[in-house]
Amino acid sequence: MEEYRGIILKKISYKENSEIIYLYTEVGLVGVLVHGSKTIKSPYLNLTKVLNHVKVIAGGKNLKVLRDGEIINNYSQIHESLEKYTYLTHMVELVYFFATHEHDHEKLYNFLLKIIEEVKNNLEYIPYINMVELKMLYLLGVNPNLNSCIVCQETNNLVFSVKEGGALCTNHLPEKYYSNQVLRVIQKLYYHDINKQPQISVSKEFLIDIRNAIDEYYEYHLNYHSKTRKMLKGLIGY
Repeated sequence: MEEYRGIILKKISYKENSEIIYLYTEVGLVGVLVHGSKTIKSPYLNLTKVLNHVKVIAGGKNLKVLRDGEIINNYSQIHESLEKYTYLTHMVELVYFFATHEHDHEKLYNFLLKIIEEVKNNLEYIPYINMVELKMLYLLGVNPNLNSCIVCQETNNLVFSVKEGGALCTNHLPEKYYSNQVLRVIQKLYYHDINKQPQISVSKEFLIDIRNAIDEYYEYHLNYHSKTRKMLKGLIGY
């Protein structure tokens, strides 16, 4: 038997009344079969919800089977906000997609817990989601060069190019780019230390550009596109 604490990133139905939940933990992704979880009398009926932070005791070699479990935090305040819930679903979809990639799972797991708390407690929560998406690029090995021109190392008057993977100066402008102001916001989010500076704010005028830049970067460099994105666009308008 092993004990795991984790965030439920995804669940799928198994046979008629059971589910498999996928937890993101300090050791990475763990799949756990929860027998009878879809029955009304099941003690685990509410445990298997996506985004729940749970503690489980499970045994087995390949697919682990739940022996006992409890909810540490169900983030009920987030579930009450469709917009927040959808944005966080978008975030955990990303984490799940790349969860088998070799990186520092313990660091990312603890970071995600802090981000979820910030989303829960803040009205202006979108920058925290953007922060996760940008910092994930470092873990995945495709982080952009943000501080100097990729071509000549110039550090002044830089813009951001998705295709080139980072900053370019005015002497090497690409065909399509995001402004210096957008680059500065990306730098702000990418380098933000949530342990030392928990509060962060981004002007609403830049949120659309940041969202588009991140989407384009993931699609171009990782061939990844969130399935939740269409629903999210319907809620936030971009």
